[in-house]
Amino acid sequence: MSEENQDAEQMTKDETPQKQSRSPVVDALGAGVVESYQKLMTEFGIRDFSPLVRKLPPEKQHFLMTRGIIFGHTGMEPVIDTIIHGKKFGVMTGIKPSNSYHVGSLMTAMEVVHFQRLGGKVYFCIADYESYVVNNLSFTDAIDTAIDNIADLLALGLDLKNAYIYKQSSENLVKHYGLIFSAHVTMNELRGVYGEKPRLGYYNAALIQVADILLPQIIEGSMPTITPVGADQAPHARLTRDVVRRGVFKKKFNLPSFTYHRLIGGIDGTDKMSKRNPLSMFYLHEDMKDISYKIRNAYTGGRDTAKEQRRLGGRPEICRVFDLFKFMFEEDDDLLKEREQQCRSGELLCGPCKKQLIVKIEDYRADHLEKKESLFDQAKEIVLSLETPQA
Repeated sequence: MSEENQDAEQMTKDETPQKQSRSPVVDALGAGVVESYQKLMTEFGIRDFSPLVRKLPPEKQHFLMTRGIIFGHTGMEPVIDTIIHGKKFGVMTGIKPSNSYHVGSLMTAMEVVHFQRLGGKVYFCIADYESYVVNNLSFTDAIDTAIDNIADLLALGLDLKNAYIYKQSSENLVKHYGLIFSAHVTMNELRGVYGEKPRLGYYNAALIQVADILLPQIIEGSMPTITPVGADQAPHARLTRDVVRRGVFKKKFNLPSFTYHRLIGGIDGTDKMSKRNPLSMFYLHEDMKDISYKIRNAYTGGRDTAKEQRRLGGRPEICRVFDLFKFMFEEDDDLLKEREQQCRSGELLCGPCKKQLIVKIEDYRADHLEKKESLFDQAKEIVLSLETPQA
């Protein structure tokens, strides 16, 4: 409700390859909505991540892991063992250069930077083929957004000395392997994963993404790799692992590993933060007045009146304001637990809680934008050094 109205899981034992079928619980590369995390884990062989988190020493854990936001994995055991023993592994990620990072998509970037700090080499894909096909964005028009994306990543702490940044359109290896994979995947399989798409390019882009995920091993040889994704990408993760199992090349690939994070709900109470719905999300570069307006009108777990909330307590489990604290703006677990207890007891009302969140966002935003501005020229140099097709 707005301020004005008020003062896991079952898991499968093994992931087994099976005929692709479009999931009723997730819309991959579509709306990006997960209807049931438990059903998702069962259907796609996603396993509970918490036992693996406990194997890591506390200094190598991240609050996204310990709070269950990163809730599941497929095949992460080799990566965890590699981290524990200080050996080499790859971290694969990327973003379509169709818009800036918003607070929902920044989660993946935060996870990637954390795994790099644990010793992983980051492969970052500027997915300009996908934005060309899906968003009808020219390769030239994608440049400015790609620069902005890289600047955000650098501001979050990406170490360029242990990273490889590339464009899909200028990386011949992913184009080559994407084409080869197309000879070993049927149209029925692709329709089963992504549904009926209006153009063939959608499916081509998906196969290039398979090559993206395998690029660390294509370049450096077989090794454990991790690709952090949102829960809505589970079908694509399974397709990638199935392609590897087919042994298309004599070259041996390790099965790529994936972690899955929960999707943060829209600020306005919708299922997911979406760039198509400005009230559901915000960018850090937005005017603080606009961000404040969205937070003041955010959907909460509060009651109809302050009196009723003091008596019954709030419901942080359905509150988008609490979600923002939990997912991004409160790293201290003790303070987060204290906030939850105060909400449930009715001691903390939604109005003051929103004001506290606005202050947190303002401080985080100012720090991030200052770092980003200082790194923007470096990001520009990186992107402009990459070849851009004329199409």
